[in-house]
Amino acid sequence: MNKKLPDFLIVGAAKCGTTSLGDYLNEHKNMFICNPKEPKYLTYSFLENAYKGKGDDFTKKKAIKTLEGYKDLFKKAKDNQYKGESSVDLLYYYDQSIPVIKEVLGDPKIIIMLRNPSKRAFSAYGHLIRDGRENLSFIEGLEKEDERMKLDYEFIWAYKNASFYADSTKAFLENFTNVKVIIFEEFVKNQEEITNEVLEFLGVKNESNNFSEVHRNISGKPKSQLLNTLLLKDSFVKSILKALLPSSFRARVKYVIQKNNLKPLETKQDEANYLNGVFDNDIDKLQEILQKDLSFWKQ
Repeated sequence: MNKKLPDFLIVGAAKCGTTSLGDYLNEHKNMFICNPKEPKYLTYSFLENAYKGKGDDFTKKKAIKTLEGYKDLFKKAKDNQYKGESSVDLLYYYDQSIPVIKEVLGDPKIIIMLRNPSKRAFSAYGHLIRDGRENLSFIEGLEKEDERMKLDYEFIWAYKNASFYADSTKAFLENFTNVKVIIFEEFVKNQEEITNEVLEFLGVKNESNNFSEVHRNISGKPKSQLLNTLLLKDSFVKSILKALLPSSFRARVKYVIQKNNLKPLETKQDEANYLNGVFDNDIDKLQEILQKDLSFWKQ
């Protein structure tokens, strides 16, 4: 284990269960997930001039900008703990991020989480609706996507393009020795079993019987924007609570509040039709790469 830098990366994709997995792993005594869980240091070197969409400045402000700052995130990890982080833009920017990862970390273990691409796209849209950053309809957002990305918006605005997985997954499999790919729908059905598989993949013995299954980072339209803002934005009170309360307890409380405050968004028929067939070729390519049946993503 590298004493100063992470031993593994959860590289994405966004809105595919990476927050939940990271939180579950962090409950294990031999695991250490840094805070913030998405430091974005490994992409900041080539995204320094990006983050120009609405609300992107908050993400940029939290990004770790120096190697020393990145090392500092893992200083509190014990010698016997496996260290990890979850910057999910690494998968989207794979052609630029992979050389940086290899230069800074060498050959870390890699975890990739993938989801039905149409549903991932809509979930990313719901994420920005929740945060008060998106004011267009889903179809309008899709139509504006290429323009927004040319204007250097944060990758979360790439609803459609961040849902193509074949090339990025293939690149990580070819460039790193140990890569585990998790299908979101399988993870949702049995989160404890999949989490234990990840622990085994990382070489960590699972000795915990206190698994607390909670869906993290849910999306939707807030009934109260003020309450939603209080939950999501940093504050002095939240920093005190983080120091005093276990992360698993905080996650449960946050989930209950969000579940009651967020109204789930539903895909309209014309929105579903808009993406119908868009991802079929990419799904076929991914099936060949993983040697796994993903035809249920087309239904």
